[in-house]
Amino acid sequence: MDGEELRIDATGAIHPLGRHASQELRKRAGEWRLLESPAELVVAVRAGEGSRPLRLAGEVRSPGALCDVIAMIAQGTWGGELVVHEGVHVRSIFFERGHVIGATTNVATERLGEVLWRFGAITREQLDEVVRAAGKTGKRLGEAAVELEFVGAEDLFDMMTRQVEEVFYGAVHVSQATFYLFDGFDESRLARRQTLSAGALLMEAARRMDELAFFREKIPSDAWVPVPSPAVAGKRAPLDLAEVFAQCDGRRSVAEVGRRVGLLEFEVTRAVFQLATAGLVTMAAPRPEGAAAIVDAFNVALAEIHRACDAAGKGHDVRGAIEQFAMGAGIYGALFLGAGPGPDGALLGERVARNVGALAGADDADAWLTAQLFDYAGFALFQAGSLLARAEGTRLSARVAEILAPFRQQSEAPPSTARHSVIAESER
Repeated sequence: MDGEELRIDATGAIHPLGRHASQELRKRAGEWRLLESPAELVVAVRAGEGSRPLRLAGEVRSPGALCDVIAMIAQGTWGGELVVHEGVHVRSIFFERGHVIGATTNVATERLGEVLWRFGAITREQLDEVVRAAGKTGKRLGEAAVELEFVGAEDLFDMMTRQVEEVFYGAVHVSQATFYLFDGFDESRLARRQTLSAGALLMEAARRMDELAFFREKIPSDAWVPVPSPAVAGKRAPLDLAEVFAQCDGRRSVAEVGRRVGLLEFEVTRAVFQLATAGLVTMAAPRPEGAAAIVDAFNVALAEIHRACDAAGKGHDVRGAIEQFAMGAGIYGALFLGAGPGPDGALLGERVARNVGALAGADDADAWLTAQLFDYAGFALFQAGSLLARAEGTRLSARVAEILAPFRQQSEAPPSTARHSVIAESER
């Protein structure tokens, strides 16, 4: 109920302020026992049978703040359930004699099916089939996967262990949350008992936090794409990185590489970081998908071209040349219908997206639009280069090449037109 307010009136009655607060209180209808608490807190536990003693509760306000709580559980060899609420995300970690014996989560990427898929143990199509089978039979997802013979029982147990670890790391890394430690838990909530050292998990969680922050300087997210460096063609990667390097084809993202080799985000990010440090790959920003996103990306380059020409007093000339090119090419009249360009050269992405639907097939719409915009931006850059001083034209070419690098680097085939070559020229 973060951000939802309650009001207690002079008679002691509680009034929810807001729909969500009202819904949450209705789910808790019944009798409650008010605990002694400071004036700035109201703490109550459900009265009657079935309630569990609350041992600890508090707020998390920085990543890793839960480490001290878990260390205390481990050192005290406590048992019970640690519940961590991060907005709508809820994770539970179950302890017995200071060891982690299981975990549950409602975070989509941490569910068992997603872990199986992210590790590459099953395909997305197989996961969909497993979910349908589990829904029909009422069995757990893991049991359904084994019955369908998509995974073996031993592999499933390994994946369930990895899931518990990922839930643990996810809980420890939260930056804003509330937590509650209860004595005892419902045994039926454990799909299978594990016996994992809480101390060892804490050390690994701390290492991951430190290293991942370092990796992010080169790899901002697992959506970025590792592109093999042309200068090292034929060069072999170190043996422990060879499998990851083999999957870096310039199109697959870090996450996709991880799925193909069976590694989750931290592990594959570390491997790709090592490849980048060794100069075997370079990192390309995620390539936008969907017509509107593609147009928005090209708009940045077009605005840069127009800005440079305006600064040199050549804005009118470049706009006139671009307009003539678009009219002569024919296709741009229909593609840009109602979409501009505006004074800064930018196009309306949503309108172009609607126009694309009438001009290109659904299967290759993104590739077709990208090719048209490459020609359009390439001509604009070529014309700007003829109007600007040589040094300014070179700087502009390099800047446009940087902006459009995700499209060029991740293309299945290298650009073949002269205008593509103009955009790529500064990188050769």
